[in-house]
Amino acid sequence: MAESKTKNQTKATTNQTKATTNQTKATTNQTRVAGKASAQRKPADQALQVVDVAVGAVPEAADAVTKTVDQMRDAEARSQELKSLQNRVGNLRDPSTREAQVGTLKKSLLAEIEKAEARGGDIRRQVTDQVVEQARKARERVEPLYTDRVPSAVKQRVEPAVKRVTGNRETARV
Repeated sequence: MAESKTKNQTKATTNQTKATTNQTKATTNQTRVAGKASAQRKPADQALQVVDVAVGAVPEAADAVTKTVDQMRDAEARSQELKSLQNRVGNLRDPSTREAQVGTLKKSLLAEIEKAEARGGDIRRQVTDQVVEQARKARERVEPLYTDRVPSAVKQRVEPAVKRVTGNRETARV
């Protein structure tokens, strides 16, 4: 009996090891696929990518919800979507088709992340342009007051520094 328990424990341990190995391989493959574009990027570019995905995910999710709600309002589209979901669940439960279904879901997820990244980049640039424009307007509003009220000694120290910073920004833009 002790020998039987040992064999069962050995089989269980072997199965766990195989499952862990498969999970590690899947994670590694997923990281390779997701990291191909970002592997060559600088940390600042990777940070922008993360921001773009995070910013773009919200409107993408909102659009998906709106589309789903509109679809669920139509009886025919609703029944087709429910059949599709039932087929997906059935494929996930069936061991012979599970891997293919999971692969399809991974591809779909990566496509959604790419869409969110693209949209997030556009939104981030729009917001940046708006903030720069607001800062420019505020400076135009405040600068005349500054030049009238600040004594000339302070102007001599501050204005050259402002011109250096402004000059560096203009050089960087060109």
